[in-house]
Amino acid sequence: MEETANSTVRNAMDQGRQAADKAAQAVKDGYDAAQQFVKDQGADFDLREFVRREPWLAIAAAFAVGYVAAQIVRRVS
Repeated sequence: MEETANSTVRNAMDQGRQAADKAAQAVKDGYDAAQQFVKDQGADFDLREFVRREPWLAIAAAFAVGYVAAQIVRRVS
């Protein structure tokens, strides 16, 4: 019985890791695509400077990205 429970926990942990890896990859891909888009448009964008200038907007954007990532994880798992 204990072995079955341990196996179930390991499987759940593996699935959680796989979902987190997929979500992390999706976020990275999205970031890379956005960064490439900015470069293609010829815009000079410094993220650190933007965060210094607009901290509340940066926090809102981070929240939005986190929310989207959570939705992706929920649908993947």
